[in-house]
Amino acid sequence: MSDQLLSNVVILDVSKQSDFFQYFIIATGMTQQHLQSSSSEISSFLKKNKISINHKEGYTNSGWLLLDFPGLVIHLFLEDQRENYDLESLWSKSAEILRIL
Repeated sequence: MSDQLLSNVVILDVSKQSDFFQYFIIATGMTQQHLQSSSSEISSFLKKNKISINHKEGYTNSGWLLLDFPGLVIHLFLEDQRENYDLESLWSKSAEILRIL
């Protein structure tokens, strides 16, 4: 991921709660540009590793982006939107694999 552009990155194993994907990542960017840059960098990195995006949703000016890859969903938020959606509570039964503050 982008160097220093994202914080409070959480990787959850949701395989027991979802039939559609195995991992769920949530991260926070400080600005809309951080979200866009991080989204582009993540997509490029995974594409180089032969993992193509299925779907992208949201707009950087909304403070939220969703990147859907095979087996993996990534949500990038601005802080206020992350608190508003509170996805960690929604997936609270999932195993937390990693948290990088």
